[in-house]
Amino acid sequence: MFELLEILVGVSNLLPPYLITLTIALVIIPTLICILLRFCLYRHLSVLSFKLRKLLRGETLAKPPLIINYLEQRMQGASQQREHINTGALVDGSYSQERFRVLGIPWRCEPMDYLTRNLPNLLLAFGLFGTFLGITINLANLSQTLTQVDLTDVDSLIRELDQPLQGMGIAFVTSLVAIFCSALLTVINFLWNTNVAKSSLLSSLEDYLDNVFWLTLPNSSTQTVQQEIEKLIAGFSSFLGEFGIKLESVMEKSVANPLERMISENQKITQAAEKAYLELRESSQSMAKSTGTFDQAVNVLDKSRFPEKLSSAISELAIAQNQFSQSALVLNKSTKSIEDTLELMQKSILRIIRLTEEMTSINEKYNLILKLNQAKSETHPIQE
Repeated sequence: MFELLEILVGVSNLLPPYLITLTIALVIIPTLICILLRFCLYRHLSVLSFKLRKLLRGETLAKPPLIINYLEQRMQGASQQREHINTGALVDGSYSQERFRVLGIPWRCEPMDYLTRNLPNLLLAFGLFGTFLGITINLANLSQTLTQVDLTDVDSLIRELDQPLQGMGIAFVTSLVAIFCSALLTVINFLWNTNVAKSSLLSSLEDYLDNVFWLTLPNSSTQTVQQEIEKLIAGFSSFLGEFGIKLESVMEKSVANPLERMISENQKITQAAEKAYLELRESSQSMAKSTGTFDQAVNVLDKSRFPEKLSSAISELAIAQNQFSQSALVLNKSTKSIEDTLELMQKSILRIIRLTEEMTSINEKYNLILKLNQAKSETHPIQE
């Protein structure tokens, strides 16, 4: 103990009064203020976390903290305007404005936490800067002394070297004080860890707002459920509208287009039948003409002489035969066209049968979908 006092007395004798004043004003007093601020901040955050844990356990507080009252008001106002609330943003914004008191003076938590966390690094930088500055200045004085003093005179050399060495000692002492204060603040910051206290406070605030206070708001849960049901109904109605449009397009593709094709084919069949009828009529007219010609030939043969007019009758008969062959060819063509018409009618009948089968399958699917929608609409009110 006495040795420590002797060291302190020697250091005080080594340091000039102005340097002692600057060291106390710029190093020691800020260190003490930082220790006090760190302790009060850590105590404030710990007390808030303790009160929040009480609220989470279901206990009541005689005087809730200001940050809790402010967050409850913000939460209550936001719940009336919005469905989903960003609780993390509310908590961070409220904590950035939180204050604690030291000797009756309010201080903001965030800036003071930043100051007490970075002041040890600042003191360490100042200490190293003072050390190197003192060494640099005294080395220049030392080199000047060695060049001016007679090296053979040891006593004068020691007297001249005393002042530069004393200056270097002053630089080391001030740096040692700054480094000691920096180490002390680092240890205190480790013991009173405000980062842990802050994270605990913020998580407790979010837990309280989301899982305790939110449930106490009037009609908060029922409004949320009602809004979800309205969204579900709107989505289902939009689904039904889209489904109806798609079903209509499918029905048009599967029924309307084949019907149009069937109508066009029926028109073609009727046109072919009309053509066959006209050709058959022409063939019958040609046959009637040929029979008339044959009758005329017979009459002529009766009236005229047979040997004389045989050649003319034969020629007329050949002409009639040619006309008859032409009418036979026309009749053959008409029969072929009738056969083609019958084949087309059979094909169209088969297509109509297939279309009716497809329409029945589509109707069955549509009835099944309607039954499913009715069952779903019946199950929804039961769940509500």
